[in-house]
Amino acid sequence: MSNLKPLGFDEFYAAANKQIEVLEKSLGGIGECQRLGFIFTDGQGVMSLSTAGLGYLLSVEARGITSLAEAFAAGYKCAHDEKADS
Repeated sequence: MSNLKPLGFDEFYAAANKQIEVLEKSLGGIGECQRLGFIFTDGQGVMSLSTAGLGYLLSVEARGITSLAEAFAAGYKCAHDEKADS
């Protein structure tokens, strides 16, 4: 049996907020994150990370990709590998 316990709201909010902070610093502000669709705000004004934002964090930020050319190459390779697997 697993010893993992579910995150409480405060723990979840802190983790989500950290991800949003990383995106904000990386892309130059919340406005740019929202423009790219990486962050959205719900009807109650709560900001959340989108699937695209999480993908960016995992595929670009975590790999240390720093240039547009590197990002393109990583995306191209991923798409090529997916096509080859199907």
